[in-house]
Amino acid sequence: MIDLLLTNTPKSFKKTQTFFTGLSDCHKLVLSVFKTTFTKSKPKEIFYRDYKNFESCLFNADLQHTLLTENSGDYKIFEKKFMHTLELHAPLKRKLLRANHAPYVTKVLRKAIMKRSSLETKYFKKRTQESLENYRRQKNYCSRLYKKERKKYFNGLKTSVVSDNKEFWKNILPLFSEKRKTANKITLVENDTVSSEDKAVAEKLSDYFDDVVRTLQINNNSYIVNKEKNITDPVEKAIQEYDVHPSIIFMRSEIQNITLFEFCKISIEEMKNEINRLNPKKSSTHLNIPTKVLKLSLDTSAEYLTKIFNDSLTSCIFPDELKLADITPIFKKGDPTIPNNYRPISVLPVVSKLFERILQKQMYAYMNHFLSPYLCGYRNGFTTQQALLSLIEKWKNILDKKGFGGAILMDLSKAFDTINHGLLLAKLQVYGFGKCALDLLSSYLINRWQRTKVNQSFSKWSELTSGVPQGSVLGPLLFNIYINDLFYIIQYTDVCNYADDTTFHTCSSDVNDLIIKLEHDSLLAIEWFECNFMKLNEDKCHFLISGYKHEMLWTNIGESKVWESNQQKLLGVTIDKNLKFDKHVSLICKKIGTKLSILTRVSSYLSFDRRRSLMKAFIESQFGYCPLIWMFCSRKNNHKINHLHERALRITYKDYKSSFEDLLRKDTSLKVHHRNIHYLAIEIYKVLHNESSNIMQDIFVTRNTGYALRSETFSVDSVNTSNFGLESLRYLGQKIWNIIPNDIKASRSTDEFTKKIKLWIPNNCPCKLCRVYIANVGYVN
Repeated sequence: MIDLLLTNTPKSFKKTQTFFTGLSDCHKLVLSVFKTTFTKSKPKEIFYRDYKNFESCLFNADLQHTLLTENSGDYKIFEKKFMHTLELHAPLKRKLLRANHAPYVTKVLRKAIMKRSSLETKYFKKRTQESLENYRRQKNYCSRLYKKERKKYFNGLKTSVVSDNKEFWKNILPLFSEKRKTANKITLVENDTVSSEDKAVAEKLSDYFDDVVRTLQINNNSYIVNKEKNITDPVEKAIQEYDVHPSIIFMRSEIQNITLFEFCKISIEEMKNEINRLNPKKSSTHLNIPTKVLKLSLDTSAEYLTKIFNDSLTSCIFPDELKLADITPIFKKGDPTIPNNYRPISVLPVVSKLFERILQKQMYAYMNHFLSPYLCGYRNGFTTQQALLSLIEKWKNILDKKGFGGAILMDLSKAFDTINHGLLLAKLQVYGFGKCALDLLSSYLINRWQRTKVNQSFSKWSELTSGVPQGSVLGPLLFNIYINDLFYIIQYTDVCNYADDTTFHTCSSDVNDLIIKLEHDSLLAIEWFECNFMKLNEDKCHFLISGYKHEMLWTNIGESKVWESNQQKLLGVTIDKNLKFDKHVSLICKKIGTKLSILTRVSSYLSFDRRRSLMKAFIESQFGYCPLIWMFCSRKNNHKINHLHERALRITYKDYKSSFEDLLRKDTSLKVHHRNIHYLAIEIYKVLHNESSNIMQDIFVTRNTGYALRSETFSVDSVNTSNFGLESLRYLGQKIWNIIPNDIKASRSTDEFTKKIKLWIPNNCPCKLCRVYIANVGYVN
């Protein structure tokens, strides 16, 4: 609002008017809405390979001839000859992407838009009724044409065609998902300086990623490190330096009956199997060997890659060319102008992923029985749901007996980036890794270089001196091995762990005893973090306690006093101190409501198959994350879930008359709660057939009476309360299993049981949500 507007672009101002405010005796204030326009993005330069005349048979023949004289096992020579042959058959080309129009903006629509803009200009010049009518008529025509072309484009894409399917999801995904790729344009603001050029942004992000560990100010722990200057071998030096490290000493006392581990050479057939497992959609480093071409040259490349890999095992040297990474900055959350809100994801050469997968497979087979059963991250058969159930079911058990459950949620700063290479090698040696295996892993960890990529611009190369690359195949397993001995030192609590999220929890009948246990083990954990060169972020640590008490409590975490929270988010699930999960379900419903609005808006120009795909991918899937955690929600939230599910089906089938049950039959699906019961039954089947983790076996304890009982398969204590006894998995699981038909129970495999159980409707379920309300009587089964 100003006193006077002078402009030479009057059409940029809308709804200009004056009004009296009482603040001035002279004149009224002028109010106007200014319509801004954005300049078009500059054309984006991309490099691509032209596969128009590419023939795999000719390429393989030329590649075979080129590699015929290659017997050295040097990856650098293999890559050079491979890329030279590829350049002949699929030359590298450059093009500019203007990105000014969406793919459904056809030539007819573009001309209509140009005519609309012309008529709009004429109207603002003459301001006549005739020019206004012409402009409105063309504007309405453009709107109808836009809807028509958009509908035609999306319905024309065939689900069976991969390329069309990719185009569909590329255009529709940004509407539904918050997890999207980093925007083409990144702008950073630092010290009142704005950086928007790709090259400058790449350099700033690279500097931040390089300095992130140094800025944490981690202690060098010189008092527990032996500095031996005369040793030159990096593995022997690491073993000597950390010989008296507290973690190493404690591990030696805990780990018994170890055997020597060395990497094994592989055959050509094993290499072919691993190449076939590669995902061609996964990207490789800039201008490196493409995954799809490597798979096309399977018979030719497998022999040479097998020799290169086996020679690496013999020489104990991981090829340096496979340690060059392109860093892709992925936006996490918060302010996109702050470098701290970007996560560095390493994109490695495809052959590096191939070799790492072979090493990881052999290491995991050896290390699996050493890893703690409560270490749930990056392991087959372990999920976030199991990690949370280990905490929640123990709490419900003690709360049913009027006790207390408490937890300390700890947050580590840049956990993957702070792993100390020397200490990691020393720990591997304690686990039984031989000299050759350690030399190879040492070669894998050192001399790693990375550069940050923003669009087609790159920063300078920088060396990675600590940590494991995020995005590598070996990185998650090495991280698990590094933190595994943390579980050895814990004395009075249990650990709910997934990746770098670590939560210490315990139960007690006395609240003071509970806090003492938590403080004791949290102090041990803090000492472990400091000795192992990891940084605890005390400002983001939280204290959660459940049980009846008269006042708010607090606990000491390091040097900080932390008061209890009413609720906290752990591994994506909002946990409140009463274990109701109503807040978590409400957040899910709110997110689904937003996505349903988007589905309603786009459903008019989508075919039925596309609408159903979107409904399954973005709406029903929301209820699939950790369902056994929140399945005991209130009736109010259960009605809300059913209402949203019904809305989704009505939008998908464009059926606004049928009942919810009819829509479910038409979709051949079940209510969300019935689906959760199926998930519970599948977990029980896995426990009974020893296919589940120790966490689930601790929850569902089977009877060993020696008698063939028709029911009561599990050993369950008597319960005292409804919220924590009747509404617990250990109690309900037994009841659910007893009502499952015997022909389903007799399934010979988990896959067979899963197929059969999905056809079963649990009409006689004993849980509170399945009870029927009868007037003047109440809820009955």
